[in-house]
Amino acid sequence: MKPWVRGLLVGGVLGFLILGSVHAALAQEPRNWIDHDLDGYPDIAEFHSAAQREAFLHWFAAVAEAQFTALSSTWKPADQDCAGLLRFAFVQALKPKTQAWFKQFAYLPAINTPPQSAYPLPRIGRSVFRVAPGAYRPDDVQEGRLVGRTSAMYLMRYSSEFLGRTEDRARRGDLLFFIHPLARGSAYHSMVYLGSGRVVYHTGYAPQEGGEVRLVTLQTLNKHPQKYWHPRPDNPYFLGFYRWKIVSNQSLRAP
Repeated sequence: MKPWVRGLLVGGVLGFLILGSVHAALAQEPRNWIDHDLDGYPDIAEFHSAAQREAFLHWFAAVAEAQFTALSSTWKPADQDCAGLLRFAFVQALKPKTQAWFKQFAYLPAINTPPQSAYPLPRIGRSVFRVAPGAYRPDDVQEGRLVGRTSAMYLMRYSSEFLGRTEDRARRGDLLFFIHPLARGSAYHSMVYLGSGRVVYHTGYAPQEGGEVRLVTLQTLNKHPQKYWHPRPDNPYFLGFYRWKIVSNQSLRAP
């Protein structure tokens, strides 16, 4: 075979392979945008195995719980409120668990599950919280429908999914939301469920106003003098138990 013929054939094969790779990449790229469950997050940014979902919930709960014993040096005072606790624990649960990561915590509950290393999330980067309804669209970050910081109301409405109004629907790492009709500013309040009837939450006040993280039982909350904070299904101001959308899955829900 003449050299130029061999070169033409080889070049043609390489060109075909390269073109095929390009077509494959172009064909696969839009799939990153697909939001099959129409929850506002692209499939690529969600956890699809039970082990991954379980791990995220445990790391999230552990980081939130740790703030009761000792605040992390990386949790900025400006972000220390009830929604800030959820946002901080969410992002930290997704970050790579390096030696430097562990050093930011003076205390961290024991976790018998693999670490998560998924932050920034694929496709949406660091804009991990939704503030608008609807399925995911490729311009959500640019148009401000996915952001890096938001309030408890938006975390409840668009970044998490309702589970129910009784404790048996929840597991460690899930969320509780309340609404207080007489509150100053945002009327929404959030907590993290730790399992075994315990919750951890930030009181919502700024550090200079005495804001702090508290860890109590649901039984204790049900004795609160203001009935707004009773986590009971007959309390109209208790909005229920929720789960982050990136791990929400029917198989994880209690029967």
